Parts: sequence; structure tokens; C-alpha cells
Amino acid sequence: MILVTSAFGRVGHAVTTELIKRGFRVRATDINPMTEELLEEGAAEVMTGDARDRDFMMKCMEGIEQVAYVPPVMVYDEDEMAILAMDCAMKAGVRQFVQLSVCHPGLSGLLQHTKKLIAEEHLKLMGFQNDWNFTILQPLHYTSNVPVRAIVETGIYENFKPLDRKLGYVDVRDVAEVTGIVLSSGEKHKFATYELCGSSYLSVNEIADMLRSLSGKRIETVWRDRDHMFDGAFHNFCNSANDSYARSAVLGIRDTYNDYGFAANKNVLEWLLGRPSRTMEDYIRDELEKS
Repeated sequence: MILVTSAFGRVGHAVTTELIKRGFRVRATDINPMTEELLEEGAAEVMTGDARDRDFMMKCMEGIEQVAYVPPVMVYDEDEMAILAMDCAMKAGVRQFVQLSVCHPGLSGLLQHTKKLIAEEHLKLMGFQNDWNFTILQPLHYTSNVPVRAIVETGIYENFKPLDRKLGYVDVRDVAEVTGIVLSSGEKHKFATYELCGSSYLSVNEIADMLRSLSGKRIETVWRDRDHMFDGAFHNFCNSANDSYARSAVLGIRDTYNDYGFAANKNVLEWLLGRPSRTMEDYIRDELEKS
């Protein structure tokens, strides 16, 4: 059986769905009680609880052979949570651990990246010491961060990202597929760290043009400067209205993207998939079909 953490979140749900499709027996865990709904989607078991609780995590690991560790979003102690999961997995005799981390974890201005770097270091050292089968996946900025249906409905594409600076993107379904490939391949990807970026390298204005063309709707782009970033659509983005760590982390993303941009290379993802990566256009078309 395989354990998927943060299974009810966007990334965790995609990973869970992919693994079920591949025939894995999935134990899904999340703090959200709505995780029970994953039983209807084919999860073999669901465990609801706090991943900070050592006793709970040890129970989650009972009878588990593989772990797909999906981190929580914008949580101040996510490094400690990841390390706890790794330690519990090792103690429980889990034979393979896949960590979903983040692209460019060494960029110090991005707080949540630094947290994942700490977790990566722990996994590597523990893995080397114990000859443990681990793999680290480092996805870039997700295409699903573009809320297509909301933009088309309102006609407004609001951003704290720069309107003209290009950014790289990856489709969460491609990341989930790579996770499934790694977990289906025995020790082929042991000790590997893979940077996962798709082929789309676009500015907000270019995405807006794509949205206009594919939807036939009028779309206005709105950029929020730093002083007014949490007005409007981003008032409670990642709980930043109430959480000082989340607020600082989101500001770090804003500053990095505006001052420098953010990108990576598509080759590794496409080598692993054995096909071209999904594009932003693919994602937008799929979202419009759901509308």
C-alpha cells in the first residue's frame, strides 16, 4: 500500500488520482475531514489527522511500502512536518519515499523553498546513511495557479506577478504522472533529484491573450503593487490575511517574480514522461471545457 499526504489538496489530489489509475492501493491522509470523499474516488483507505502528531503519522505508516509525500501549503513548520514523516517512514520500514519539493529550493528569498531545502537535506543524508530508496521531485510554478474559470466569469485577471516578465509553468497532472512513474519503477530513480518544468514560458499578458483567444471573452489584466497586494482577489491568499508566515512567504514570491522572474528547463520532465509536456494552452482548454 502507498501513503499520499496532503491528499485532499490540489497537488495531493492529482497524485492520488494518478496512483489509483495506475492500480496502487492508496491510503490518503490529510487534516481536512472532507478527505473521506477520496474513498468514492477509489482510495483504499483514508486517515484524517494532523501531520504534526508523531503518533498519528506512525499509524499512517503502518503497513505502508511507499510514500508520496506532498507538503502542506504555506505552513511555517512544513520542514519539521516533512522530517517527521521521513523519520516515521524509516522507522516503519517503508521501502520507498518520494518527496514533492519545489524547483530552485536554494533561493533564500522564497521562505517556503528554504523550508523544503531543509527537508531535502534531511532526506538525502538519511537516505545515503541507510541506503534508502528516495527520490526528490522539484516542480515549478503550476499552470493551475491561473484560475481560468474565475477569470472568464469576471473578465478580470488580477495579479501580483509582473504583467510582462515571463515565468515558467508546469501542469500538476504531469507532476502527478512523474510521481506515478517513479513509484512504479522500483529502484530506477533511487537517490535522484528531478527538476520538473513544462514547456510554457509566458508572461501574464501572454496568458491573458491566450484566454481571450480561447474563450472569446474580454479579459482585463490588473496588477497589484506591493502596498496593495492583499486587496481584492488576494485578500486571504494562502491565509495570508491571518498568518504572518504565509504573508511573508507570499510577499517573497511576489518580490522574486517581479524582480527576477522564475523559470527552469523542460528537458528532465519530458525525458521522464517520454512525451511533450502539457502546455498552458492545454490547461486552459481543459478548464474551459469544464465550465
